Amino acid sequence: MIQYRIFLILVLVVVSLKSEAQKVYGKVTNTKMEPLAFVSVEVKGRNSGTMSNEEGNYSLNLEEGKYDLVFSMVGYESQLVPLVIDKNGTVKNIILEEDALNALSTVVIKKKMKDPAEEIIRNVIRHKNEIMAASGAYSCTLYIKAIQEDSLSAEKSKWNKKDTIEDVNKDLRQMQMAEIALHLDYESLDRMKEERIGVTKVRRFSGLFYLSATDGDFNFYNNLLKVPSVSEIPILSPVSYSGLIAYKFKTKEIRKEGARKIYVISVKPGRLSNATVEGEITIEDSSWVILHTKFSFPKYHLPEYDFFEVEQDYQFVNNEAWMISRQQFTYFSKAGKRKVSGRTTVSYKDFELNKIFDKKHFGVEVSATEQFAYERDSAFWQTVRTEPLSQKEIRYIRYKDSIYAATHTREYLDSVDRIINKITWKKVVFQGITYSNHERGSNWYFGTLPSIFQPFQFGGSRLGLFFNYSKMYKSKKYISLWNNLSYGIRNQDVNGTIRFSKLYNPFKRSYYNITLERNFEFIFQGDAWINMLKRSNYYLKNGIGIGHNFEVANGLYLFTDMN
Repeated sequence: MIQYRIFLILVLVVVSLKSEAQKVYGKVTNTKMEPLAFVSVEVKGRNSGTMSNEEGNYSLNLEEGKYDLVFSMVGYESQLVPLVIDKNGTVKNIILEEDALNALSTVVIKKKMKDPAEEIIRNVIRHKNEIMAASGAYSCTLYIKAIQEDSLSAEKSKWNKKDTIEDVNKDLRQMQMAEIALHLDYESLDRMKEERIGVTKVRRFSGLFYLSATDGDFNFYNNLLKVPSVSEIPILSPVSYSGLIAYKFKTKEIRKEGARKIYVISVKPGRLSNATVEGEITIEDSSWVILHTKFSFPKYHLPEYDFFEVEQDYQFVNNEAWMISRQQFTYFSKAGKRKVSGRTTVSYKDFELNKIFDKKHFGVEVSATEQFAYERDSAFWQTVRTEPLSQKEIRYIRYKDSIYAATHTREYLDSVDRIINKITWKKVVFQGITYSNHERGSNWYFGTLPSIFQPFQFGGSRLGLFFNYSKMYKSKKYISLWNNLSYGIRNQDVNGTIRFSKLYNPFKRSYYNITLERNFEFIFQGDAWINMLKRSNYYLKNGIGIGHNFEVANGLYLFTDMN
């Protein structure tokens, strides 16, 4: 009886191993290699299948054998793919070709809608390739104005009743603002390059969103919006065949502007996907182009923000192509009692369309800023500023400029040096003594008084005077000298390290250094303490080192060390 049971168990194990399902997986894209979501993947002749996710990935579990998989989606030609599945599983990536005519006829047969919203979106999808291709590679100029306010500035505190500068401008103390002008060359998402031609001086840039065209491409003509700085998950665009499945469309308004008919369509996510936006899109009849969008991103996909919204305007440029003329980003975040809100506006002008760039024009460098960009005066900003400043923004600029001017006067910098150079008992005993000279750009640092005498050192007590010296030139070249030499009372020897370093090319971060050292070192570092403290575990190291670094090409550095 027991033998029969063992035999039965073995038979069941063998059968289960033979029928163990193997994984079939892959990615579905269009001819532009953009992922396609909600593609139907069916096993022909069987009542089984799946759908691709927002990133175009799909997976099936099938037993070993031969199968025919059918990949289908509205707007694309179906594909029948024969597969042989073995015990190692199968990877199969699929590229679907568009078939817009069949997509429209399918809709007409399936459902006749009174609301034309979805049909209008389909017309935009049909024409979007030619709309996007009309501009070709292009250049343009961007003006960016980013503002952020912290709720801490609004907290009530006990201010003096006197009408001081801080009282009048207390609402500006937690405000950030930046203005940036840049020239952009664009061919594709992987081939773009910008040069910042103007950057305002601000206290800090942290938290401000979209200070560069490299921060994200919010083009809703693309199937997916990949903006890692906002959402780690790619967002599905409503203007895509996958979007027709994931969204619900409803006409909010129809108006006439001359001979044109304008549709304002409400866009809401359905239940199939959570990587979706919500808002509205404005489309022009006949040309089927986007005139305006206003979309908010899903909160659960925003690691940094509690609310994020993008609003766009499009214009017909040079009688050739429809291009984004303005973008506005509005965001909000809350952490405890702190609330941060921001708004960034971006305007585009001076388009040059259908340009031909040299093959070497786009390299590893996608963004560059020369020193002159930080030295622009008010006259420059008046010429490039396409967004008017509010009264509060004007006050902020004046407030910021007044602080910058006050903190860069000779009198102020001299007063800072006097405070730094003042000798106190805390500095002598605990912190060390610093001597600064802002005019020369030099800085001396001497160790604390207790550090001069070192009673517990290998080879006996030692006396040392530790100091550092550094100097920054107006050209941003930099030198430093570091020393920790000490004299051994018992052995009457001099040990320690002297290191000299010079940054001789700030732009390429090119420097060299020279090191001289004579120190006791461990032979077996990391051994048990009782073994490390033995005299036999020490040796006297005499060394000289020379190091050099320079930039061979953009982003490629060569480090050389000789010891």
